[in-house]
Amino acid sequence: MLKDILTNIGLVLGLLIGVPFLFIYLLSAINRNTKQQIANRFGVKGQLVFGFLGIIVHEASHLIVALVFGHHVDQFRLIRIPTAENETLGYVHHTWRKQNIYQNMGNLFIRVAPIFGCCLTTLLLARSFIPEVYQSLIVSTQQSFGQIGWLMPSVNWLSLLIFLVIAANICIGGFDLSSADFENSKQGFWQAILFLVAVTIIISITPFSAGFFALLGHFTTIIVVISIFNLVISTLMNVIFRVI
Repeated sequence: MLKDILTNIGLVLGLLIGVPFLFIYLLSAINRNTKQQIANRFGVKGQLVFGFLGIIVHEASHLIVALVFGHHVDQFRLIRIPTAENETLGYVHHTWRKQNIYQNMGNLFIRVAPIFGCCLTTLLLARSFIPEVYQSLIVSTQQSFGQIGWLMPSVNWLSLLIFLVIAANICIGGFDLSSADFENSKQGFWQAILFLVAVTIIISITPFSAGFFALLGHFTTIIVVISIFNLVISTLMNVIFRVI
């Protein structure tokens, strides 16, 4: 029993902390550089043209998760026109009670929320514009890793092109956590770890264990596939803006 619980803890922390943070780091690094390339060639406002949807999703993700964790939102702008004095593209100013474990733990999830928000938005866009691909992805996540045989289904190429353009805009503007995001996420890191460990222990000794970890596996597979897709798009956009 103890061995199973320790294995489950390692699995949960790896899938919910390790895997997402790997993609968070890679996507943030690439898209931060892309936005800098855009600013160098087209000015700071060029970031709005090529990434306005991503900026809105980014700030909306911060805002929604801040409200979920009971933070008081003082002021927010989902998008703004940057100036020479203030190059901020959007912001969410919020406060919380440091004595409140739940609110303090929320800082981790609030700061990394744009990554999950952008992934979810991309997934919903795929469902709307390329439903065949979306359905194939969902079916593949319901199989074990040894059974997965995902093939590219036939698609409407115009819909696919529209989807890729929107996805590129989201990648450029949304997948860029600031240094402040990374710094502030540390405030709730250990509380989140302890919370996940406690939840895993409780679930491991209940009849819901098998169903929970199956659901976790499906969720992680979707996040990994969408994150790899976004990583490819982000890298491609970075190369394009380096050479134009």
